[in-house]
Amino acid sequence: MKNYEFENLKAFNISDKLKYVSNAIIVKHILNEKTGNIMALALDYGKVYKPKLTPFSTFVNVIEGKAEIVVDDISTYLQKNDSMIIPGHVLYTIEANERFKMFSIILKSGYDDLEP
Repeated sequence: MKNYEFENLKAFNISDKLKYVSNAIIVKHILNEKTGNIMALALDYGKVYKPKLTPFSTFVNVIEGKAEIVVDDISTYLQKNDSMIIPGHVLYTIEANERFKMFSIILKSGYDDLEP
């Protein structure tokens, strides 16, 4: 049985469900399948999210506030409604110079070859 934080076919407002917590990174798993995953994150000021290295591209979208994405010591600043595609096999960090909320979406190509 799959354990999701959100139910299928039920409308929800992610900003209402995703709350800031002082000095923390909050992660809500919307979907987590072998073919990919969708997460929503809320980062408090000063926090740095360091995802695992993955062979798959990651799509990020800021839904509130401003985020700093650092790849190879190059910073890109995203604000509300800005998006970025981060290629696979790249180490990166997502830094909170102020509180922000975002989506992170990974769609795994070649999923037929993945183990069950």
